[in-house]
Amino acid sequence: MMKLEFDELKWYGRNFDHNDVRYFNYSLSGFEFCFTGTKAVATILSDPSNQKDTEHGILGVYITELSSPEKYKGDSFWDNFNFLDEKKEYKEPIRISLDKTENELVLFESNIEKTVVIKVLKLSECAFGYAGLKQLDIEGILRRGRIMQGKPRTKIEFIGDSITCGYGVEGIWEKDTFCTGQERPDKAYAFLTARTLKAEFMLCSWSGIGITSNYVDPATINLPDTHWLMPSCWPYTDKSGELRLHAEPHVWDQSRFSPDIVVINLGTNDISWVRGIEERRLAYVAGLRQLIEAVHRRSPDAKICCCLGIMGQELCASVDQACKLFSMDFPSVPVKTVKFKMQLESDGIGADWHPSPVTHKKAAKQLSKELKLWCNE
Repeated sequence: MMKLEFDELKWYGRNFDHNDVRYFNYSLSGFEFCFTGTKAVATILSDPSNQKDTEHGILGVYITELSSPEKYKGDSFWDNFNFLDEKKEYKEPIRISLDKTENELVLFESNIEKTVVIKVLKLSECAFGYAGLKQLDIEGILRRGRIMQGKPRTKIEFIGDSITCGYGVEGIWEKDTFCTGQERPDKAYAFLTARTLKAEFMLCSWSGIGITSNYVDPATINLPDTHWLMPSCWPYTDKSGELRLHAEPHVWDQSRFSPDIVVINLGTNDISWVRGIEERRLAYVAGLRQLIEAVHRRSPDAKICCCLGIMGQELCASVDQACKLFSMDFPSVPVKTVKFKMQLESDGIGADWHPSPVTHKKAAKQLSKELKLWCNE
């Protein structure tokens, strides 16, 4: 077996190194490699003892077989990614639960030598079990991607909550209790939008998170939940992951992924606290406007799209207001808003009243249409 170095792999999303392990905890973060051979084995660390059995980390393994090594491009996420089957339906990844502290995973095995592209992506979100690549070994030859010429791919950063994480997509409302096995960010609007636009992407998303308050029960809670808000989480590579490992959180290095477009989908959880009270609504407007400015200052060339509405539309007008306030101070920055259509019971409702695959497809179609012109500029 030949051990591969971390930097020989192609990485997606936010990740960080700690004690010779590379951690990739956010939804759809992970790695890719192409090799010609018979076996690939990864050793992945996690923390199942700190999680409920229903909240273990979940990985998705996507394998695409190539007819020859020369077919490997390796330039874009979407190159050599066979995500549709023979019937043009979504091809399911191999899903793996990280139920041990150290998980030895056979990613690929064959009796005959084959050339395959393997993507390993985090399907569960950052809030639950973590994932750290300790070692990756192959029986075969690592293949390098060809440097492609032409216009660079559009890069999109998505900042969001459970909707962006694909929370409860495979669950059924009033029937299933949430578990990480139901989380499918690869069936959620962000991934589907990036796929439609053939854009590179990165997610910074966390279930229940807000700008002024995380989700609170309106019937029983009369204080905002401010212990873990997106404005204080987003600037860091993986604040939660590093704190769990007793490491100092590092500010995200913008040069590792410099987005052309940033999509902010936050406010659904704030609704639970705002409750139509004007003082709270104005605090949300101010908070969103400040986050938009923080995004702009870190990515000064990026266009910004703020969206809301799938699970509640009470703050959609406030999103418009925040964007207008930002534009008054930064008139040259392209900013737009998208009011998603409210989910319908006839389209199915996921676990804990979250959007179904049908709803996510509709949202992706709506958002892709809005972003397409920016991608073509």
